Amino acid sequence: MTFDQVNQKVKGVPYISKNNAKSLYDFIIKNRPKHILELGIAHGTASCYMAAALDEIGGGELTCVDLLEVKDSFKPSIEEQLKSLDLETYVEIHRMTSGYNWFLHNDIKSSSANENKICKPKYDLIIIDGPKNWTIDSSSFFLCDKLLNQNGWIIWDDYKWTYARANKRKDATDGITHRSMSQQELTTPHIKEIFELLVMQHSNYDNFIIQEDSDWVWAQKTKHTSTKKITYSHSHSIQYYIIQKIRKFLRN
Repeated sequence: MTFDQVNQKVKGVPYISKNNAKSLYDFIIKNRPKHILELGIAHGTASCYMAAALDEIGGGELTCVDLLEVKDSFKPSIEEQLKSLDLETYVEIHRMTSGYNWFLHNDIKSSSANENKICKPKYDLIIIDGPKNWTIDSSSFFLCDKLLNQNGWIIWDDYKWTYARANKRKDATDGITHRSMSQQELTTPHIKEIFELLVMQHSNYDNFIIQEDSDWVWAQKTKHTSTKKITYSHSHSIQYYIIQKIRKFLRN
């Protein structure tokens, strides 16, 4: 299924921008991953783009994981959107009681059921888009690393997101109560800290892409080298920035 075909169906359903969706779709078309893991799915809009790309290249599997308690909170649901696109066969959905880290526990355990009792990696691409919390997602990274194939990629959303931004609208985010956190925890971007302090310093990773304008960051699991490559890229065009400047000027 082409990008435009799926975009016409899911356009306007959060939580992925058209530019990020196109980046994800094009990545799959180019790199042809066989197994993809998505942690945190909401409406499953990003899932639909990935499933469409798998359909376009003629095969592959997307595993999606989210909390059981939020199943009825997102309308349309991932199941409804995939059905409307006739893409259900590419996607396996798991609803967990306590979050995706326990799914990762189970996946590592089943992938270690071999004579050497060593986890065999299985995914070519992993997307982490969940609580955005240091405690939870720092653990997620190390668990995902065990399951990620050599040369595979991990993508994080919400690179610059902070609890302070959400605090104006609600008292808790993904089960984390804001009032239980220190001022530093509220104002610090947790994913940025995970990326800079854990991912970029990890010996398994030396190729990174930072897209600050889209709040996405990428890391590739590569063979150990003496240097680390960091690419800063933009998901938006020059025209986009000009339009944003004009809109800001008109608002003022």
